[in-house]
Amino acid sequence: MTTEQDAVKFFLEYKPKYKIFHELMNRRMRNVLLVSSIYDSFMLEEDGRLSDQIYEEFQNLNLRTLPRITRVSSANEALDLLEEKEFDLVITMRRLGDMDAFSFGANVKEIQNIPVILLLNSVVEIKYLPEYSKRKGIDRVFVWNGDSKIFIAIIKHLEDKFNADYDTETGNVRVFIFVDDSTRFYSLMLPEVYGEIMRQTRRLITEGTNDFQDLLKMRVRPKILLAETYEEAVSYYERYKEYVMGVISDVEFPLDGKLNKNAGFLFAERIKEELPNLPIVLQSSKDFYREQAEEMDCFFIHKRSHGMMWDLRRWLLEYVGFGDFIFKDQDGNIFGHATDVITFFKQLPDVPLESLVYHGKSDHFSNWLRARGEFEIAEKLKPRKVSEFTQIELRAFLIQTINDIVIEKTRGIINDFSRDNYHPEILYLRLRPGSLGGKGRGIAFLMFLLNSFMIKDEFPTINIEIPKTIVIGTDEHDTFMEDNNLYEIALSNTSDKKIKRSFVDAKLSKSLRSDLDFLLKNIDGPLAVRSSSLLEDSAYQPFAGIFDTYMIPNNHENKKERLEQLCTAIKLVYASQFLKLAKSYAEAIQQTVEESKMAVVIQKVVGKERNNHHYPDFSGTAASYNYYPFGDYMKPEDRIAHLALGLGKTIVEGESSVRFCPKYPKLNYHSTPDLLLDQSQKYYYGVDLTKTEFDIFDEDPYIKRLHLGDAIKEGTLSKIADRYNFDSGILEDGFYGEGSPVITFSQQLKFETTPLAKLLARILAIGERALGSSIEIEFAGNFSNSKKEMDQFYILQIRPFLQQEALLIEDFEVVDVNQILAFSSHVSGNMLRKDIKDIVCVKAEKFDKTKTLEIVEEIDSINAQLIKMKRPYLLIGFGRWGTADRFLGIPAKWSNISGAKTIIETSMEDFTIDFSQGTHFFHNIVTANIGYFHIKHKSRKHKIDWDWINNQKPKTDLEYVKHIELKNPLTVRIDAQQREGMILKPEK
Repeated sequence: MTTEQDAVKFFLEYKPKYKIFHELMNRRMRNVLLVSSIYDSFMLEEDGRLSDQIYEEFQNLNLRTLPRITRVSSANEALDLLEEKEFDLVITMRRLGDMDAFSFGANVKEIQNIPVILLLNSVVEIKYLPEYSKRKGIDRVFVWNGDSKIFIAIIKHLEDKFNADYDTETGNVRVFIFVDDSTRFYSLMLPEVYGEIMRQTRRLITEGTNDFQDLLKMRVRPKILLAETYEEAVSYYERYKEYVMGVISDVEFPLDGKLNKNAGFLFAERIKEELPNLPIVLQSSKDFYREQAEEMDCFFIHKRSHGMMWDLRRWLLEYVGFGDFIFKDQDGNIFGHATDVITFFKQLPDVPLESLVYHGKSDHFSNWLRARGEFEIAEKLKPRKVSEFTQIELRAFLIQTINDIVIEKTRGIINDFSRDNYHPEILYLRLRPGSLGGKGRGIAFLMFLLNSFMIKDEFPTINIEIPKTIVIGTDEHDTFMEDNNLYEIALSNTSDKKIKRSFVDAKLSKSLRSDLDFLLKNIDGPLAVRSSSLLEDSAYQPFAGIFDTYMIPNNHENKKERLEQLCTAIKLVYASQFLKLAKSYAEAIQQTVEESKMAVVIQKVVGKERNNHHYPDFSGTAASYNYYPFGDYMKPEDRIAHLALGLGKTIVEGESSVRFCPKYPKLNYHSTPDLLLDQSQKYYYGVDLTKTEFDIFDEDPYIKRLHLGDAIKEGTLSKIADRYNFDSGILEDGFYGEGSPVITFSQQLKFETTPLAKLLARILAIGERALGSSIEIEFAGNFSNSKKEMDQFYILQIRPFLQQEALLIEDFEVVDVNQILAFSSHVSGNMLRKDIKDIVCVKAEKFDKTKTLEIVEEIDSINAQLIKMKRPYLLIGFGRWGTADRFLGIPAKWSNISGAKTIIETSMEDFTIDFSQGTHFFHNIVTANIGYFHIKHKSRKHKIDWDWINNQKPKTDLEYVKHIELKNPLTVRIDAQQREGMILKPEK
């Protein structure tokens, strides 16, 4: 045997045998029963592929061991199926309708002894769970936080647990021990730990190539064992201490059945006695533990830090051991360094054989490859001479090995970008790997609904579609942030302007710019560049309107300038995740901005070009639940919709629009034509096609606010407006260019020339059934100009619309009317609060709708003080909160009022404005479960005691706003399902 043959023998012999490799990870979750709604099933199939690889979303390729998902909609249906067919795992949502989840889990285990995982829709649901010891029937509880990789973590952590004994003993597989009793945090961080290991693998394997976008099967990657108690953690350590690669532990978790504040330190001390160099990270929401952790030579992570994920990533990269491989011989002579798997293999033909023999005998190759998730490649090398491979051939062999075990799963009409098979007519394109984000998922789900339920066939005169959509997956966001070292400034308290400037000055990857340049050659007309974060448009943390959208004209004569405008818009969308508004909202709902990774959606703007302006004939929003029904017989479930001329900015930012109920579209909620004239839409928005400069500090650099006079000139009112006759004081059907136009959409709503109300009702009904919850959609379209054309209706996005669960709240059967501070039948939220001792109130006698910007400044200053003192407060103001039209109410941003826990919007005798419903601001208020009261002036069903408020001595008395500090708390009781809410004055 030659020296070279000896080297190859050692290289392979001191690793697990090739045949053993196939025996690892023997127990798989191949058949999964999902008990969920249609919408949850869609999310799983589209964006949360349960594959062997954690990094499953890499360019839409899937592995051969992709679990088979069987979905049912009820507990009884699931139990019947379990009697007939074997499954490896059951994943169930909490709300099953016919049975509670724990009883269901117990029934499952009587039929088949398999794990049952409870998947919560939000951290909000944790409060409804029994204590840990009483969760019989459920093996583990997870929270889906918008990132579909949680499904990967569920599958992999179970497979790791079941296969750990055999795989460590037989294959020398390494282990991470992960200890945390917080359902929210291990649901958040476990996918990150898995993901980071796979990112390392991806970076090393695919460096220098873009041809294959998935990874190796990782049967021998380090396993992650999840423990929720001290005893469980110690058990794992004692069993696998020889293989432990690192420990990630909370500080406070149960020991002997009780929460122990030192459990993490005790566990770390026990490990350090035997393995002093083992990397350990301790994490806590209490920063004072940092010093003690660092004294023990442990890495510390603050759970509430916006940079929590980045800290975890840094620990895995810098402390766990993904370092260089140093080629040397037994005498210590160094022959080379390998920083990654590519340089490692490139050096193999040149490194002296003595070095290969030494490392082969010592099993150094296996350890290094295992630590970096690369053992599978090495194990698949056949017993051939190293000299057989050149650098290029070795790389080709490895890539081919990957390709042999990867199968591409088609995703219907969702297409991964490839220049070779790209066609301009493709409707939905995934440009980069990673999650599609909330908005991207919602648009994909809309395509599913439109095609599955054949809505188009029900409305043959309307072309129902989504706009052409390109999604840049979340991986590009990670690459952009890391390559440009932006986390430090993004997570700092730097001003929004500096953050925007830093992001705009940063560089997108050359490959992305090249692909965008290629795509722009086939895309004409304005583009909307929208955020699509992981939590955006989710049920409990929607982030609606919190991140930025930029519309660009995409018509510059210089093609390079068109590309620059698009790239600038993308970078500004990335930046919006870290601006003051996003951070303050994230803190209000107890999230961190890093939990919401950012995808970007690029869509063609719906509309037509008219006199250098581009906008649709109509845009709107519709919701399947109406918090503020009008009329004597209208119910919340009868739904609500808003329509406006031009871009949807008019509606989502709270300006005047047409409000109607799809069930009763002919019902006019305005009492008189005069009132309709006064409150009808006067302005609209369009893309300015003449503007060329991109002002990065302008929220809407290419959007122009237009007056109805412009619409008259551009001829866009004939199908949507009526004429107000000042002589008779009546509203006349139709508008023909003369008189005063009033936008009513009466042709569509009253005469059904286009059955918009029926179409919206149908879409809402299907969407609500599919998502299993109330929903909200945004849409836009154009009316046909001739009988040969079809009306165009585009659905822009869909999101769940939260109806908060009824909480156990006290009944107020008998309440002294003099004790009531405020009462309303128009409320949102479900709550009972007794912790509000502060009132921030706009002064009625000083309110001036021309001074609302000044009012916002005063509110902002008081808000900042109260947040600093951690004092929640009641906010009272006039008109519509959060409106972009400062003459309709108070144009506050979320960051201006982020400390308010209950909000009242009220009217005055000469200032009566429609509700805030339909706006992004209102959507976020509802989903954050902030109490919201709308109080009509002089209504018998509404009340606010101004005399009592005015008799309270203010602590802070500004020009327009005052702050009242109370000795005893108010009592806030809201039951939105019963449509009543009241605020009681403090007890004396």
